[in-house]
Amino acid sequence: MVNKELLIQEIESLPSELLNEAFDFIRFIKISHAKRQITDDYNSSLKTNAQQQAEKTLYPLHNTQPYRYENPTEPVALEDWEFLQ
Repeated sequence: MVNKELLIQEIESLPSELLNEAFDFIRFIKISHAKRQITDDYNSSLKTNAQQQAEKTLYPLHNTQPYRYENPTEPVALEDWEFLQ
């Protein structure tokens, strides 16, 4: 709050011909900050998408249905081997 009070004191002490220039500068600062925020948000969303693509490349089976083997140690008869037929 101290900064705001100091800023108000400075504005009140400005000559009237400089008030428009001070107003323009304050608006410039606000617009510049808003643009920077939008750019930062966009860049962070790009990083998120890039990270998602990297994860898909590194882990292609992530979130897929796992195979289920029932009795995986049970012996298999020769008739069950498809490649022998």
